[in-house]
Amino acid sequence: MIATKAMVKSLRLHEGRRIGRNLEALILRQFGEEPLPHEYSEQDLYEQIRKLIDRYGEGGLPENPF
Repeated sequence: MIATKAMVKSLRLHEGRRIGRNLEALILRQFGEEPLPHEYSEQDLYEQIRKLIDRYGEGGLPENPF
């Protein structure tokens, strides 16, 4: 499973996550492809994205990672 724009939209709407354009781009860049030869489970993908959002919100990631 990979992260998609629809998944990010769902996180915004249904879980109330604050995800700006920079963070969305970071999520899609980091989780938009399977980590070959492995594959993300749905649970693992959501957990990894949650951790990334939390670190971003705490200032643990640059505001503009590009």
